[in-house]
Amino acid sequence: MDEVNQHDTVTGLPNRTHLWTVLDETLKHNKRHGSIGGILLIKIANLEIVRDKIGEQGVDQYLKILADRLSSILWDLDVVVRFEEDSFVLVANSITRQEDIHIVMNKVRDYLAIDCDVNENTISTEIRISIVLLPTDASDVDDIMTNASTTLKLLNGKTKNNYCYYNQDLGSKIEELETIKTSILDTLAQESFVLLMQPKIDTITRKVCGAEALVRMRDSDGDIVEPGEFIPVAENSQLILKIGDWVLEKVQKLNAEWRSKGVDLPISVNISDVQFKNGAALLATLNKIVENDPECAKNIILEISENTITNDVALATALLAEIKSYGFQISIDGFGAGFTGLSVLRDLKIDEIKIDRQFLNHVPSDEKNTAILKSIIMLGKSMDFRVVVVGVETEAQFELLKSHNCDEFQGFLISKPIDADLFNQWRIDYDD
Repeated sequence: MDEVNQHDTVTGLPNRTHLWTVLDETLKHNKRHGSIGGILLIKIANLEIVRDKIGEQGVDQYLKILADRLSSILWDLDVVVRFEEDSFVLVANSITRQEDIHIVMNKVRDYLAIDCDVNENTISTEIRISIVLLPTDASDVDDIMTNASTTLKLLNGKTKNNYCYYNQDLGSKIEELETIKTSILDTLAQESFVLLMQPKIDTITRKVCGAEALVRMRDSDGDIVEPGEFIPVAENSQLILKIGDWVLEKVQKLNAEWRSKGVDLPISVNISDVQFKNGAALLATLNKIVENDPECAKNIILEISENTITNDVALATALLAEIKSYGFQISIDGFGAGFTGLSVLRDLKIDEIKIDRQFLNHVPSDEKNTAILKSIIMLGKSMDFRVVVVGVETEAQFELLKSHNCDEFQGFLISKPIDADLFNQWRIDYDD
């Protein structure tokens, strides 16, 4: 009998009575595991209009269709409940990041936006959704539904958006992240990322000896979006894997083009932590590149951050050895920031270290920073690595690097990043 009393007879879903049990368990789980959750209060705004059109029996069929659609989008730990005659509650326990609730919300909107066929009538659904995040927006069961109901009232009379976050500041941030994610997806679909080249300069000859490939994105106005704005979003959403593949393929084609013109310069490509952790996918992409152009590998330097390596030394050692077997060069980016042990450094199959720019701060005026920078250069040279310093902005910094046998440098002293299509001509003009 208790089981019957906790389920809605029209939709077959758990009912309002059962909801309180679910919410209580959710809050306890959040507290015990330090996890998060989300609540969507979903109101059918045009239910009375639908009832006038298809009658009470038709409404029951209609609500059953909506309930089935909501049930079909649930993840493993999620629950959907018939809350009131015209509303449902979706408890999203499967999300791992706050912004994931926006994905769930969009699925709800998409599924409920599909017309319903009831007794030869086509019914459109108008919904309003309020969003409460747990445990930040509410600490007990009553507060959860009070906050959700209060938020839902803010949507009365609004047509622009049919959803609202209880924490509107957080909601705005999540919406901003989703906008950036959409822009990334559009840019990927159009293959319209921008590839720039940061020159690498030989410290002895002061001529161009290579370049670092940098990926950028344009906004709707055509202005360059800084990497700090879109790369974190790309990494969190795993879209960095597709961006990384795009960059590697573009670099391979650019390298082939340069070689056809007699230009034999290596190009460095940054491999993100997400790409590196997805080692099988990375190796598949690199293998494809080598199959398409066996000569390119020796002219592509893959930059792996020192922090990525120190996060899992065993994985890094094995993966770097595999990458080296393909013929690619390896560089440790941000060297000095991750405190790689010397024994680890000795065993890694690497060709180059790029000293973290923090060690160039206030050099040469700051004696301690200067001494540290000199020591790292000496360490790299003693282990037969090519040593590169990034962020060089003054002649005094350049002279210091030259006097201590640093091999290469990058920085605004020479040039800001240059469009890849213009780089070769810039190189000719600079070297002359």
